[in-house]
Amino acid sequence: MFNAVQEVLDEKTTKWNTIPVMVKVKNRFDELLQRTDETNEKTNPGSKKVTAGKEKLKMSLSEKMVVSAGILQAYAAFNNDSKLADKTKLTKSDLYNARETDIEKLANPVLKAAREHLNDLADYMLTDEMIVEAETTLDDFKALIGQPRHIRNQAYAAMTVLEELIDTTNALLKEKLDKLMIRFSVTDPEFYDAYLRARTIVD
Repeated sequence: MFNAVQEVLDEKTTKWNTIPVMVKVKNRFDELLQRTDETNEKTNPGSKKVTAGKEKLKMSLSEKMVVSAGILQAYAAFNNDSKLADKTKLTKSDLYNARETDIEKLANPVLKAAREHLNDLADYMLTDEMIVEAETTLDDFKALIGQPRHIRNQAYAAMTVLEELIDTTNALLKEKLDKLMIRFSVTDPEFYDAYLRARTIVD
C-alpha cells in the first residue's frame, strides 16, 4: 500500500508540489518508506547461508584432518608408537558428525602431533602448508559458530523496529496526508480517486 501511494504521488507531482506542507509530508513519507524497506531487508535472516557455509567448511576440515591423521597413524605404526596412534585416531565421520563445540577438541591433538613430528614426516608427504591449511579452515569454522543465532537475533530486533516504522508511516498517512488530500476530491477528483485506491490494502 505504501509503495502504491508513493507511486501515485510521484506520478502526479505537479498536482501537489506547489503546496509547501504537502511537500514536507511527502518528503517525510519517502524517508519513512526508505527506512522501512532497509529494515525489512534485515528481517530476513541470512542464517541459512551461514549454515551452508559452515557445513562446507566442516566437510573441508574433516577431509584435511583425516589425511593428516592417517599419515600420523601410519608413522605411529612404523615406529611402534601406540601413544601417538591413540592420540591421532580420527575419522572423517568423527569430525563431521561431532557437535560444533567439539570440533576443535577433536582436531587439536592431530594438529599438535603433526607440528611435533613434522620434521620426521617428509617421507610421508605431510607438509607445513598442509597443516597451516587445516588450521586456517578450523579457524574459519570457529568464526562461524554461533552466527546463525546472532543473525536471527538481529532479525528479531529489526522486526520490532519495522513494526514501529509501519505504525509511524500509517499515522502520517492517516493523520496528515489523508486530510491534505481531501482538497483534491473537489479540485481533481481523478487524482483523489487514484490516491484512495492506492490507500486500499489488498490482501
